[in-house]
Amino acid sequence: MTKVYLIRHAESEGNIYRRAHGHYNGLLTGRASAQLEMLKSRFDGEHIDAVYSSDLSRASDTAKAISEPRDLPIITSQALREAGLGVWEDTAWGDIEYLSPDMNRNFGHDPAEWSVSGSEDYEDVKSRMLSFILETAKRHDGETIALFSHGFAIRSFLCHVNGIASHETDKIPYCDNTAVALLLFNNNELKLEYYNDNSHLNNEISTLANQSWWRTEQKWQSGNLRFMPLNEVAGESLIRIFKAKAGERAHVDMQYAAFQGDEPIGILGLDTERERRLSAGWISYLHIVPAYRNKGFGVQLLGLAVSDFRKKRRSRLRMEIPSGSLGINFMSKLGFHTLDVTDAQCLMEKDIRNW
Repeated sequence: MTKVYLIRHAESEGNIYRRAHGHYNGLLTGRASAQLEMLKSRFDGEHIDAVYSSDLSRASDTAKAISEPRDLPIITSQALREAGLGVWEDTAWGDIEYLSPDMNRNFGHDPAEWSVSGSEDYEDVKSRMLSFILETAKRHDGETIALFSHGFAIRSFLCHVNGIASHETDKIPYCDNTAVALLLFNNNELKLEYYNDNSHLNNEISTLANQSWWRTEQKWQSGNLRFMPLNEVAGESLIRIFKAKAGERAHVDMQYAAFQGDEPIGILGLDTERERRLSAGWISYLHIVPAYRNKGFGVQLLGLAVSDFRKKRRSRLRMEIPSGSLGINFMSKLGFHTLDVTDAQCLMEKDIRNW
């Protein structure tokens, strides 16, 4: 008999920036570090013979929690990748919900009916996951192995193992980051012992416990933002809403307005020339309408800035924040560190390389 642990990657940028990351190589977040420590503790004393992972870094970096304490190599395979999302890759989920509501609904609730330009077929995702897991389990007969993959891919595979049709996908709940499934392989058959087990996480560290988009016991509201270039937004009144003092002072050549549905939430201003020679991107301002602060919207605007400057191959992201402001703590939690401090300003920087 072979024991197969199937584990989802730790919290990554797509989870908090609320962007569609399939084959896009999103990085792990600050909360992921704590999740990895708890995952490592969960497997203390558990013998593992081999570690396999998706070749995307958010999965292979998660696999280190199991491989490094045992001095095992991580064997990577594209067969364990997340589904390829085609034209949705690195698009804000809020834009997808607003512009493609039917396909967005299919993606989560009936994936066999989901298809966008360049996307991977649901049946192909199931097939490659199943083939790889069966072949690997056979190769490690009588051993215990750990496999690291992604949310949609794991959910698709679990639907197959449980005999659940695509239109009944909701019977398999969404999987928390670092959640564990255990499969037993014997006599060429897979038996599912348990799945979506995140008991090693507490509510402070769990990704799902800190989000509400997946909950079914309340009126659904995703909390995902959509974005438009500010110069394409009609109405001077809306622009006045977004005229923060920082925006009036700062130089910008790219401005975005953020909305939840049709409700204006915030504005992001970028300077694409400042710090260009240092391979850095510059956030001139990030402003949330006061009534919508402390609701997790600021991190989504930051995610848009990261996305834009990665496309320009900038390796770092910089921003000045008034010294002593609460924004410094906020940006620190999102991976920024302080470069310089004066009485007036704190210069902060974040490494955004994903290549």
